[in-house]
Amino acid sequence: MGLPYKLGTLWLQEALGVNTIESASMLAPNGVIDVRTYSGVVAILRFFGIPQSCEINLATNNPKKAEVFRENGYGLNDMFTPIIAEPTEYTRAHLEAKQEFLGHRLGSGDHRLIPRKGD
Repeated sequence: MGLPYKLGTLWLQEALGVNTIESASMLAPNGVIDVRTYSGVVAILRFFGIPQSCEINLATNNPKKAEVFRENGYGLNDMFTPIIAEPTEYTRAHLEAKQEFLGHRLGSGDHRLIPRKGD
């Protein structure tokens, strides 16, 4: 939704002490924080004649992206592969909020919250 939207969410997080999902919901039209549809990817697969029988290895943490492939008849190799990035003091709260509120897979396939330092 653009840089002004992102900056607004960061300001709300700092000013109100809310997480990234809560701040995005406050600013988003009708509370929809992700307006992307990912349907363009399916259109590209069809344009290039990629058959639905072809298993796709999707690298993402967002289960919503995986749903688009399944809804359009494409199979995913082991559902999807999470992108693993070591959380830092600056990214931990953001990643945990995405996992808790959006169902993002972060880390291994056990779907646990990212362990906090010292856990």
